[in-house]
Amino acid sequence: MRKASRGKHMELKTTYGAWACVAGAGEGLGAAFAFGLARRGFNLILIDLDPEKLSEVEAAIRRTHAVQLVALCVDLVDRESIQPIMAAIESSGCRFLVYNAAYGPVRPFLQNTPDELDRYIQVNMATPMQLAHRFAALHSGRKAGLLLISSLAGWRGTRYVVPYAASKAFTWNLAEGLHYEREGVGLDIGLCTLGPVDTPNYRSFFPRQPLLQPKAMAPQAVAEYALRRFGRRLFLFPGFSTAFSHFLLNRVLPRSWASGLHNAVMKRLWRLNERENSK
Repeated sequence: MRKASRGKHMELKTTYGAWACVAGAGEGLGAAFAFGLARRGFNLILIDLDPEKLSEVEAAIRRTHAVQLVALCVDLVDRESIQPIMAAIESSGCRFLVYNAAYGPVRPFLQNTPDELDRYIQVNMATPMQLAHRFAALHSGRKAGLLLISSLAGWRGTRYVVPYAASKAFTWNLAEGLHYEREGVGLDIGLCTLGPVDTPNYRSFFPRQPLLQPKAMAPQAVAEYALRRFGRRLFLFPGFSTAFSHFLLNRVLPRSWASGLHNAVMKRLWRLNERENSK
């Protein structure tokens, strides 16, 4: 079992206190954030829908880091899920919150059921907004940090992930608006915008790395990038390909060209996936 490392890893804990909370911590990027925060000495509130995955992450952190852990198994589509989360945040004095949870299957829009459309809204938009509101109010006038996760898909309408992309555009605007409204009063906001990340959800759609597709980043690299730079800037773009894609599609090309190119790539990837699944 390791004690917290020193140096740059400790800057975040020095600024935001002893406790951090990660929503969507059961696997992939959320688990990477949890381990990254544990390395920095944070005690953790871990939140996930899947009790088995949550227990696995909790056990792995306990084996390797001398930190306190609180695990909450809740479904973030449930409007009442905010109550136990905020109770844990308040009782621990947690001042750093990472909302990584998201619902984002890759499929044509009409293949989503009404209940699934509601899940996009609740998990990706309503719950993070309610948590941000409660978290900001709780720490009004005190130093606190809120890290939200968006996607390159959220910067323009994207075929095959239409509700997900729309919800990530919401996240972008939520983070940017909060940044300007709350700057100077103690609440730091970060928006981590993702390109391809090697998570279980990504691998379920791309069992093999597609040709000409930028290689998916390791979740640990994404989490480390975001945690190291949090508090220095609002927009965080992990990896060269993500930053370059954002620059090209938002600063160089006209929006109609950029959206056409972006959606042409998605169409090609969809066809590659269908071809792979038909073998």
